Amino acid sequence: MAAGISSLSSLRYIAGKVVKSHVARKIRGIKDKSEQRILYEYSIKASLEMKYAELKDRIQELEKKKKDVFIPLTKVYLLGSKIHLLNTTFHKRDFKIVMNLFNDIEKEMKHV
Repeated sequence: MAAGISSLSSLRYIAGKVVKSHVARKIRGIKDKSEQRILYEYSIKASLEMKYAELKDRIQELEKKKKDVFIPLTKVYLLGSKIHLLNTTFHKRDFKIVMNLFNDIEKEMKHV
């Protein structure tokens, strides 16, 4: 991440939504702000990647059951690039786009 792109409060907000609460509390307890920033970024990336991988696995399971997963699969590929963008900016607006896309894919999968 380039210096100054996201604020520590933005990282805290995002982490509060996707990182396990006990991990976020431990990070918040660290005195060094630059270390906090690095740990928040890492934990956000790891959490989103795990959620993304789980979603891809669920789509593959539906595909094995011969379900039509074209739309969710297409949106998953888009989600991958949006996560990559979020991992460089850590802006709240990019985070909201990613989370809306996760929710949209979940809805699509229910209709498969």
